[in-house]
Amino acid sequence: FSGDKEAWPVYISVGNIAKSVRRQTSKCAMILLGYIPITKLECLSEATCKDRAYRLFHYCMYVLHSWTFF
Repeated sequence: FSGDKEAWPVYISVGNIAKSVRRQTSKCAMILLGYIPITKLECLSEATCKDRAYRLFHYCMYVLHSWTFF
């Protein structure tokens, strides 16, 4: 990223990995799936901003999951 861009990483893992292994980065138990952008949405009202942030998050998760598994 460049400038003032920010994003949250989204990781994927199988569910039965022991906590002691899962938290060690050297074990590679988690795989980076993608990034979700963080937006300020300053030009919108508070109610509209919350709705758009909600929709953006769920759309990004939909895109990440549909791209990954199909």
